[in-house]
Amino acid sequence: MKTTKSYKDMTREERRAAAQAKAQAALDRIGDGVRSVWDSEEWERWLRTLAKFHDYSLNNTMLIAMQIPEATRVASYRSWQRDFGRHVRRGERGIEVLVPMVVKSKLGEDDGTPQGDGETTERRKLVGFKVGHVFDVSQTEGEPLPEIASQVSADVSDFGSLMDAIKAVSAYPIEVVEGLPPETNGLFSRRLGYIAVRKGMSEGQTVKTALHELAHSVMHDADAEELPDRAMREVQAESVAYAVSDALGLDTSGYSFGYVASWAVGKSEEEMRQCMRAVRDAAKQILDRLQLVMEP
Repeated sequence: MKTTKSYKDMTREERRAAAQAKAQAALDRIGDGVRSVWDSEEWERWLRTLAKFHDYSLNNTMLIAMQIPEATRVASYRSWQRDFGRHVRRGERGIEVLVPMVVKSKLGEDDGTPQGDGETTERRKLVGFKVGHVFDVSQTEGEPLPEIASQVSADVSDFGSLMDAIKAVSAYPIEVVEGLPPETNGLFSRRLGYIAVRKGMSEGQTVKTALHELAHSVMHDADAEELPDRAMREVQAESVAYAVSDALGLDTSGYSFGYVASWAVGKSEEEMRQCMRAVRDAAKQILDRLQLVMEP
């Protein structure tokens, strides 16, 4: 009769193998979890809201990132009021973007093209750009936007020791701080050389956020041109955080697969398969480091 060893009776190698197997099982669940979100009414509501946000050009995306790197959803002053029932807080400074200046002209009137008799055809012509201003959601107040992600509320056994271990394996200092933008639980800044986690969150959310930002620092510590797009980076970091948390025996019931689903919009099956392979390798690396630090 085959018996299963208890965790305390396992060798170090067996413990690592068991943890890696558990992490892989968690990754396998992500696909099913994401598909269940895609089939929900909340997903449709979230997509309808997302569609109201303007799709900014590469230049404007770079301008926004230079001014407020943590910006997530931006819209004009009027759009926040008209489309989302929110208003920009007094004293907030707008993010400068380039707004195309377009004029209407009759076809052929300015380029020598003959015009037909009778009907007049108009076209829109780009004549230049002007500076406009948009505001991030963190600069606004009002009606809540539909959210796919949820907070992790559970307490964590040996919370202090686990956070110490996460800090010990990180190549960047991890600081629990006040003053992060309202919509930001944490951030990894390669330029500033640190990871920040919002102070005052639940133990579960604090650990999850620390692991998420640790994953960013492991997978995305490179120049911008060498990185996947921001959406894929978020899918990767959240997936690693989920897998590592589950392997460590933390309560993952509060995780929202919707966070992954929301960033996976428009990604192909092959892109997601490649993403999961990269996630698997990063989760294994982080888990190995944590186990070495945490083993007695």
